[in-house]
Formats: sequence, structure tokens, C-alpha cells
Amino acid sequence: MAKELFAGRLKKVVPFEQDGSFFYRKARKYIENNNYIHALSYYRKAVEKDPNNIEYSLDLAEVFSEMGYFHESNLIHFFILQKDSSRTDCYFSIGCNFLGMQEYAKAEHSLVKYLDLDEYGFYSEEARNLLEVLQSQEFYLEFISDTDPERDMGMALASKGKELLDKGDYKRAVRELEKATRRDPGLVFARNNLALAYFCTDQLDKAIELCRDILADYPYNVHANCNIALFFYEKGNREASEQHMTRVLDLKTEDPEEMYKIAVTLCELGEHRKVNQMLKKLLQYKPYDTNILHYMAVSCYNLKLFKSALKYWDKIEKINPNNTISSYYKHFIKSVMNNDREFSELPYHFQVPYDEIIRRVKTIHDLLKLSSSDLRNKWENGDELESLLRWGLNLNDVMIKKAILNVVASFQDFRAEQFLRTFVLRKSEGKELIQEALALLKEMGAKEPYLAYIDDNIVEVSIDHGSYSSTKRDVLIRIPEMVIKRLKSSYHHDCEQDIKDIWSCVVTHWEVAGMPQIRKPQGWAAALELFYRSREELPVCKTELAASWDISYSTMMKNYHFINRLIDEFWKQMNL
Repeated sequence: MAKELFAGRLKKVVPFEQDGSFFYRKARKYIENNNYIHALSYYRKAVEKDPNNIEYSLDLAEVFSEMGYFHESNLIHFFILQKDSSRTDCYFSIGCNFLGMQEYAKAEHSLVKYLDLDEYGFYSEEARNLLEVLQSQEFYLEFISDTDPERDMGMALASKGKELLDKGDYKRAVRELEKATRRDPGLVFARNNLALAYFCTDQLDKAIELCRDILADYPYNVHANCNIALFFYEKGNREASEQHMTRVLDLKTEDPEEMYKIAVTLCELGEHRKVNQMLKKLLQYKPYDTNILHYMAVSCYNLKLFKSALKYWDKIEKINPNNTISSYYKHFIKSVMNNDREFSELPYHFQVPYDEIIRRVKTIHDLLKLSSSDLRNKWENGDELESLLRWGLNLNDVMIKKAILNVVASFQDFRAEQFLRTFVLRKSEGKELIQEALALLKEMGAKEPYLAYIDDNIVEVSIDHGSYSSTKRDVLIRIPEMVIKRLKSSYHHDCEQDIKDIWSCVVTHWEVAGMPQIRKPQGWAAALELFYRSREELPVCKTELAASWDISYSTMMKNYHFINRLIDEFWKQMNL
């Protein structure tokens, strides 16, 4: 009888799909308990159910910021501004995120723009306080620059070298880092990166010698000790390797960057228990870093702590549900636990094993051969294809990336558009691929302007065959004229053609790559004057020059480095 009553009740239950507000309320409860990982999942579901609800998106962006995912937070704010330009508070949040990424010039630009648009807005007092802090940072930079005029160029070369090293372009990294250390031997971090670049180009003895030079002056430098420990290990000198690792472990550093370097080195040395101990400390500082969580999962697996390993890969999947790396390893470890696969130690890098990479690349090639209707069917029925294609975009293969972008654009739906819009805001991509994706967005009929990361700047791009509006064109003409007028007043009468030629290179580049938003032309005029004076070896005090144009030092230097890099690339192409 009871069974019949229960069955009758079940028949009366009407299934229904929850709306965005249901998931939003669940997310708020998790936030109150400081459970950001679960809150993130529910905010995502709320936004998915109601993508036009800006408050849901803003809260999702705030959770990303709290978790240290500043770039992901900014992506959401950029998309909101493209939907509703009246949400000026987004500029304040974007500025705070750039501060978190230590991109001070971009932070200053965003905060100033917020105050320009909403002088007495809700965050106006906080924005002014943050700008004061940034000004004090600029004074520090001015002091450094004035005491060593080569430092700015050395820093720019060192940053470029580090970027190339991270991308795996080791030979070019060596060239840039060698130039940086020749200009400024005091850049110890550049010398450490150069040692790694030598190691990656099979110049082991050269790498060891450079580390010894650094340690002669800085015997307790964590990065140099870790590097040489790895190099000696590769050379087969285990005793020397252990001595250097013991030295850094005895320091008991609390600096997260140094702790990360030590942990990664221990990973390379196969010291699983020490890795595990170091990562537990590091997770107290960075509990949501997916790289650290992956290393922790691998260390647990290699110590045969399988349940703990699964727990960490579960966290990664909740933070980044589109990644296919943690899902692969979860399946892998379950097969080991079920005795379907023999246990063997796993490497630590955040990527699937080599044989799986080959299998996935072949799968992508096979998928791209399918008919358009079959591909569309796979795209519209589940997230498996999208996740695989997103994984493919992280491969260091331009042809595969181009093929993926083109096939995604062919689907011509909202998901495809968001896929491409997100891609053009990836900091790690080259100009060629960004331009390809922008052209595909245009072909899809996606609303302009597009926001893109080009030459380390976020620019608004409108694809209109290189033509500028009359207002933009007036600004572009006025900038060199301002500089020429200033220089002629200082009796440099023969500067006009040179200034115009330099500026023409910049404008030509923008016609292809997209023009940044020029809020204050003086920022580019000051940079153009500084570049001309530096090239012609005319006397110049950088801090006085910035002040005379009534712009910040950091803005002038950022624009100067852009012009310098662009002209340098131009002459390299001319000499080919």
C-alpha cells in the first residue's frame, strides 16, 4: 500500500528546469561560506541561463578576481562594456585587476578613464587613492631610470626574452636575454633566465658557468641555486645538485615566487615527498592556482595517494571545466586504482603525456576532414568538441590554430563568436593569429568594434579597410606636428622629415593591427620626442620630459618602448 502511494506521488511531480536566479542564490550562499570554487560553478550556471543579466556577470567577474584570475575577470568586464557602455564601474574593476597583474600603466589608464566618465561615482574616492599609489610607483621608476639610462631598454629586452622562453622559442630567447644582460649586467633575473635558455638549447656547460657567476655575487639567490641544481642533476653530478637544493631548502623562504621555483625544481628532480611538502605551503598563498593544484595532484599520485590526487584534479575541473587535462588524468588514475593499468610515475608538466598529445592531434586532423554538417552536429551536441579545440589552441602549432579558428567560425553561432572574441584577448598569441581571428569575426558579421590584445595593448579594432574616422585621423596628424613644433623651438630645424617617417611606421602598423584608444595625444607625443632625442643622442631627462608634456612617466615609457620595438622590427625586416 505504501509503495503504491509513493508511486502515485512520484507521478504528480512535474520536472522543471531551474532559471538563473536559482543558481545565483546558490552561488551567494557559497560566497558567504568563502567557498569560491563551488560559488564559481553556480555563477557560471546563472550566467549560462541568463547571459543578458549583467549583475550575474559582474558577480562572476568578482569571484575570478578574488581567486586571482584577474585576466579572466577582465574578459567579462570587457564583454559587459561591449554590451552596455554605460557601466563605467567596469573600468574601475579593470584597473584593479591590472594592478593585481602588476600592469601599472594599464591600471592607471583604466582608473583615469573611470574618473573621466564618472567623476563622483561610487568608487571615485578609491580610484583616486589607487592613482596616488601608482604615482608613488612612478617616482620610484623615475629614480631607477635616472640613475641608469640603460635600464629601461634592458628591462624591455629581458621581458621579451622571458616571454620567448615561456613560449618555447629558446634560440630567440637566448638572443634577447644576451642583449639584456650586456646592456645591464645587474639584471639578475635576466641572467637566471638566460641560464635556463642556454640549458634549453643544449648549452649545459655555459648554463652552469653563468649560474656560478651569479652565485659568486649572490650565494643565496634561490633561482640561481635551483637552476644549477637542475643542471648538475642533468650532468649526473647528484652530490652537487643536492648541495644546492639543501641550501635553498634551509633558507625556509616565505616568498611565493621563490617557493614556486623550488617546488618546480624538486618536480624536475623527482623529489615527490619534498614537492608535496613545499606545495602544501604554497597552496596557503595560492589555493586556486591550477598549475600548483596539478603539481600537487601528480605528487600525490607518484606517492600513491590516489584519493588525494583525485581531489586536486577535481578542484582543477571545477575551476576550469573546459580543460581536458585534469579529466584525462582522473580517468588515468581510476584505471590504475581498478588495476586496468600498471602504476608508473607521471611527469609534472601541466599537459597530457606525449602519446596522448599525438592521439589528440590526429583526432583534430580527422575531425577537420568531416563534412560541415557532421562537424556542426558535433559542435551543437555537447561540449566535447569545443573542449578539444580549446586544448588544440594551446599547442605551439600555428597551422593547427588557424584550422581550428576557421572551423569554429564556420558554425556562425553565439558560442563560436564568444570562442573567437576570447581568443583575440589572449596575451600569448602572435599578431598573425589575432588578425586571422578578427577577420573571421568580421566575416561572421559579429558586432564591431572588437577588443584585442595587440603589442601588449588592449585595442578596439574596427575592420574598415584601414580607414580612420576624421576625428582619429586628426589626432594622428596632430601628434607629430606637436613634436616638430617643440623641437624646432629648441633649434632642431632638420627634424621634421625624420619625425614624420618614424610616426608613419607607427600609423602603418595600426592600420593593420588596430588603433589603440588615444585618450591623451601628449602621451604619444612625449614618447615620439623621447625616441627621436635618444636616436639622435640629444640631451634628455626623461622625468622632466614627461612633466613638460603633462603626462605620467609610466605612460610615456610604455609608448616609447612600443615605438622602439616597432622601429627595431622594421629595420630587421629591411635587412632580410
